Amino acid sequence: MDTKTTPQRLTIGEHLVYALPRLRANKKVPSWPPDVFALCVSLLQKSGSYLCALNEWSPQGSNQSYLNSGEWTDYTEKIGAKWRLTWIRRRSVPFHVEELWRKIVRAWNDPTQSLLTGPKGRALGAVVLELAVLADAASVGVGVAGYTGQTASEQDFYNQADKALEYDSDGSSLCCEIDKSRLRVLPKMHTPQNGLTIRSLSMHLALCQGHDITPLWVLSGAWSKPLLTSSLNLLLVPWPEHVRPSQFAESAALPANSPSAPSQYGFFSYSPSPASEQNLVNRIHKLLLATEELIGKERIDVVVLPELSITQSTYEEISPAIQAKKALLIAGVVGEHGRDKRPVNQVLCDVPGLKQLRQRKHHRWCLDRSQIEQYGIGSQLNPEMTWWEHLDLRDRNISFLSLMPWLVLSVLICEDLARPDPAGDLIRAVGPNLVITLLMDGPQIKERWSARYATTLADDPGSSVLTLTSIGMSSLSRPFAGPSRSRVVALWKDAKRSAPVEIELPEGYDGLVLSLTARWFEEYTADGRSDHKSASHPVLSGIHPVRI
Repeated sequence: MDTKTTPQRLTIGEHLVYALPRLRANKKVPSWPPDVFALCVSLLQKSGSYLCALNEWSPQGSNQSYLNSGEWTDYTEKIGAKWRLTWIRRRSVPFHVEELWRKIVRAWNDPTQSLLTGPKGRALGAVVLELAVLADAASVGVGVAGYTGQTASEQDFYNQADKALEYDSDGSSLCCEIDKSRLRVLPKMHTPQNGLTIRSLSMHLALCQGHDITPLWVLSGAWSKPLLTSSLNLLLVPWPEHVRPSQFAESAALPANSPSAPSQYGFFSYSPSPASEQNLVNRIHKLLLATEELIGKERIDVVVLPELSITQSTYEEISPAIQAKKALLIAGVVGEHGRDKRPVNQVLCDVPGLKQLRQRKHHRWCLDRSQIEQYGIGSQLNPEMTWWEHLDLRDRNISFLSLMPWLVLSVLICEDLARPDPAGDLIRAVGPNLVITLLMDGPQIKERWSARYATTLADDPGSSVLTLTSIGMSSLSRPFAGPSRSRVVALWKDAKRSAPVEIELPEGYDGLVLSLTARWFEEYTADGRSDHKSASHPVLSGIHPVRI
């Protein structure tokens, strides 16, 4: 005889207890705003109720009068400021926040889906949404390097946020009570202005779920040189000058006792040229001198080299010279063999005053017939097969460098720009002002894949995107029709420019200086709050070729 078990719907309380287990015995509202934000936004997302709440959204203040967008913004900021001070003085929440939480507790045993149905459910959904909004408003400026909006009496709140963001092996999170394995909250720089998602509801906080990649929030308090400026100068070094087919080779990626890969699949590796590595150290010194003659002493803020451009030992040789100029170094590096003897494709970043940051590539490069023929490497890799990059893909992480009040920077490696997971979802949640993508690719012209995906990030969440490849790899790419345009080594796309900008390295030049300027535009959350033009968009304000 068959027995049937009736599935049990997830309740509001069960969802909240999963995120914060102590709520099973103690239902007191958390006092720390990012914890409340994580609980409420995850509940809105789980139930999908934020859509219905916004359909009938009529926020009410303490006087129970309907508010317009400007009044609603002022009201949430007022309650947010009160929440910060209440947390500092008593480690508790304002009375109105407590009242909203009690309404959620009264519905503890209701299914999460009940937030979608009937006037009572939709009213509760509006309560959850308002509580999430107030937690977001209370967290203005958290995680932002050099933020000056806090009052002297609020400093303890921001010190606690900085302490919470300190990263360890589990990465960063603003939450204090909620473990990173359950939910994670990070600071946020941009709110999407197109469409309606859960990311449209917050301005200062981002809910991050999933654990296949670890976010690191890096506050660069020691890098104070440009804090008072609204500009940034990047030196692009499209190294190496030459890439040869012999640098690509078949690789035995699987241990001897592993199941065999399909016969049409193979693995390949790439090795930098030792001869070119010896020339680079001296070239970097000369480039820095030439750049100072061009734009002034110590005006370069960031030096960028493409994917797989140098070895670890060369990186360690050039880093001191760049740090001596008080500049960041961001470079694609061929790492030492990882576990199981797998090569490591990584980006290393040295910020003066901080320990070295290391971020691995998250996706393998796949070479098919068209690419093998395009790069002319058929003598090394059989065009009849599909070749996968031999990589160690473990220990995934992504860094968010909070460098200035207007600038949070992230770096991606090639395919990581094109894939929505795992890095893409985090990038869209946080909305960093600038995303630099290191490539081992052909010319960076508007018609190619990198321009398409850069445009996607510029549209949502609103990040400015720079891609950079080497002149050697770009020259190796030879299309069968039309000109090669191999000297177009970089591409720029921001949210305010209608089309991507191709950046060409003129014949006889060795590097490019890009000047970026911060511009501020007003952004709105889906519930109608204004950010008072605090959203910064780095825009391209100058391109200067540099010759040694």
